[in-house]
Amino acid sequence: MKKKWLAVLLCGCLVFTGCGSGDDGEEASNDDEGQRQSGGLLSGNRGDNSTPTPTAAADGNTDGDDVGNNDDTLSGGAYWAPQGSVELGQYIGVTVDKADAVVADEDVQYELDYLLSQHAQTVPITDRNVVEDGDYIGVDFTLMVGSEEIDSAQDEMLTAGAGYYDFDKQLAGLYLEESKTFECEIQDLMYSDYIGQTGTYIVQIKSINEQVIPELTDAFIAENTDFSTVAEYRQDIYDTLLKEAEQDAQDEQVRAAFEKIMADSKFTGISDADIQSYVDEVVAYYEQYASMFGMDLNSVIAVFMGGTYEEFIALAKEDGEYTVKQNLILNAVIQDAGITLTDEEYTTALAEYAAENDFDSPEAVEEYYYKEDLVLHFRQNKAYDMIVDSIVVQ
Repeated sequence: MKKKWLAVLLCGCLVFTGCGSGDDGEEASNDDEGQRQSGGLLSGNRGDNSTPTPTAAADGNTDGDDVGNNDDTLSGGAYWAPQGSVELGQYIGVTVDKADAVVADEDVQYELDYLLSQHAQTVPITDRNVVEDGDYIGVDFTLMVGSEEIDSAQDEMLTAGAGYYDFDKQLAGLYLEESKTFECEIQDLMYSDYIGQTGTYIVQIKSINEQVIPELTDAFIAENTDFSTVAEYRQDIYDTLLKEAEQDAQDEQVRAAFEKIMADSKFTGISDADIQSYVDEVVAYYEQYASMFGMDLNSVIAVFMGGTYEEFIALAKEDGEYTVKQNLILNAVIQDAGITLTDEEYTTALAEYAAENDFDSPEAVEEYYYKEDLVLHFRQNKAYDMIVDSIVVQ
């Protein structure tokens, strides 16, 4: 399983994952493509409707100049404050290898083919009434395991012989309206609880068709996109993919830099429980994600990440350790570099956070989070930006 799959899917999804800042100094929202990983680890709602922590003492701000910079106990509420400490190594001017941003021709072609497939026409085959591999057919089917009905569908459209369904490689030779029972080992990840067991599929052929893919022409592009020609649309695909590849490359460089900082620093007191809490959050999120599609976690991991549950957990633990260490580094950098947050900076950051995370107002953010958590989040973002802006790419 490629690790980048986990990184991509985790972005913006976990309560422990905060928002880094972009090159232009604006904080990246949870919905930004390829968002950076930072130490801002704000979670969801505090879980109660209590009044936020009083801000006078928490802010250490009686003169209006500096927000929260004199408070030594900034963790609170729903903020994730992992245990441990760090003796910092070099964190400014870290040198990393340049990561290349590459867009392959097949990636562009995949997007073109997908557009064409979305406009394919299903045309009945009229010169024969027997299924051949490659036909696009409609079937009714029922799946039984023993005496238990596991699933059923009507007019399910599939490609005969494609191997996507456990039974579709056995359909060639069946006649229109013919019904047949197949017994085969269940391998379909949709039925992960029954994989390896013998399933009985009762299948009836309802239609035999072919999919007619439209020709890629300027006229087709003009009719179905916002572009006038194939060349324009192809260029837009390339530009979009290149932007994503450049962000991926930048993310790779940033992660490499933090990994070098971690290797050059000395950590003590890191808790396995903090790492496990990150893993538990990952698992809980993807279990909820899987349920939206009527799937279980193992199926989602297999289908979308191409790996096993064990590999998934191993990567989550690795990412959890990285996140704990990054959090400790950013807090240490705040102290080492004397990073402060003025009232004006806090107000600006709060407004940006509210806009980028779909809050009705900055005040709504403060009702949702403890203010000291927000202060620390924004200070960590400043520490993160300082480190990232100083990275030397060679």
